Amino acid sequence: MTRLPFLFALLVMGLLLTPPVQPAEQPAATTVYKNIAVYPSIVPAIKVLQYALQYGWTVDGVTYRFNVTEISRQAAMGRGLRPLDGEHYDVLVIGASARQYVHGIDARWKNNVREFVSGGGGYVGICGGANEASLGFRSPSSLIDRVIDAGALGIANVYVNDHQDEEWQYLYKSSGLDGGVPVSCQLTHHPIMAVSPTNPRVIRYEGGPGLYAGDSSDPLHGEVVPLAIYAEEVSDRAPINYWEKVGGIWQPVAPVVTDVKGQYAAIATTYGQGRVALFGPHPEERTTVGGGEVEEFLGRSKYNLFQQTYLYRWTGGTETNWSYNWWMLRRAVAWAAGVPDEHLPAIRHAEIFLVEPSVWHPGLYLQGRRIGPAPWGNTVIGSMAFTVSTDDGATVDFYLDGCKRYSDATTPYQWTVEGVTCGKHHLRAETAKPDGTLAYAQVDLYMFTW
Repeated sequence: MTRLPFLFALLVMGLLLTPPVQPAEQPAATTVYKNIAVYPSIVPAIKVLQYALQYGWTVDGVTYRFNVTEISRQAAMGRGLRPLDGEHYDVLVIGASARQYVHGIDARWKNNVREFVSGGGGYVGICGGANEASLGFRSPSSLIDRVIDAGALGIANVYVNDHQDEEWQYLYKSSGLDGGVPVSCQLTHHPIMAVSPTNPRVIRYEGGPGLYAGDSSDPLHGEVVPLAIYAEEVSDRAPINYWEKVGGIWQPVAPVVTDVKGQYAAIATTYGQGRVALFGPHPEERTTVGGGEVEEFLGRSKYNLFQQTYLYRWTGGTETNWSYNWWMLRRAVAWAAGVPDEHLPAIRHAEIFLVEPSVWHPGLYLQGRRIGPAPWGNTVIGSMAFTVSTDDGATVDFYLDGCKRYSDATTPYQWTVEGVTCGKHHLRAETAKPDGTLAYAQVDLYMFTW
């Protein structure tokens, strides 16, 4: 009996001296930032493109974030505080624009972009951006063709089929937001496209190229892998015409005929150590599915000095949301940035837009009311309710100069700003979902409040 207290004391001492069992250590959360440079343009589609890429996602415990910056011509030439190089950017994106055709003629611009890609940077081109990355035209037939050839980067071993009197007419005759036509594209099993819920997939077309194999001997060129193939002819899907006045009456005189069916609508390739993805049609634009038809009408276009001519628009069908095809663009940019195939973003229809102030049409605002345009940038005098649109049931966090200032969980999603330091500020509105998906809208603006 005398040994029991002693044994009990030993047991208590053992329990006290034994270190507690620690739970299994959880892996630390990892956030990977990819810096995306978007080349500027006066074409509104560039702003839509930026919205599509202002995005983040989480997979296997890794959170990825796209930091999107619009860069200048000087930066593309390798100049300035944040030049286009591997230290500052992971991917260069060029969308619907023509200015790069001229900028590319400058050897400093062309050489720096080529070096950026060959050294490991990514490149994603859409429409005009696809033309820019190509070898150009095998047989140029117009002055514009020759300009494109002179500025072409040649970082993808493909030629373009994008003739002025054929495919380009779907740009020149477009009525703007109502222009562009839905075209079916057969998708391949490349990791960028393999997750598509439908195949063929309808993508909006507005004058972009058909792509086909080139014959370059540049040793930096890698294999060209198709991502999508035009499954129907554009001019069959949406017939439009050349029109002339005959005896004072407008009459169709000849059909516009395209010949891209069966050619590549999108490709993936490499150039040196860099990855390149190109799209002829526009995955950043919303489109229509389930019917509809093209309609021609007498109107005015910026391409013919605002004189009256016959334009076209698409009518009928079911209009998709803006983010209908954003998943393929986001996956293409992530792939070009070197994200592993198994970590490419899943399909998520996450979108958020700034309603006021607008990034499309910068304005001068007085006490929240737009009183005129502000080509130098959005300018706010007095208090103003910043407004965004996004999914119903979301929570929007508003940031000013990187600091979270307000959250709103009801529509309309707004934050009234007043009493901030006068000067230039950065506004960011962000919505995040439980699965790690994030979308944001942002704008730089001048604020004078009290």
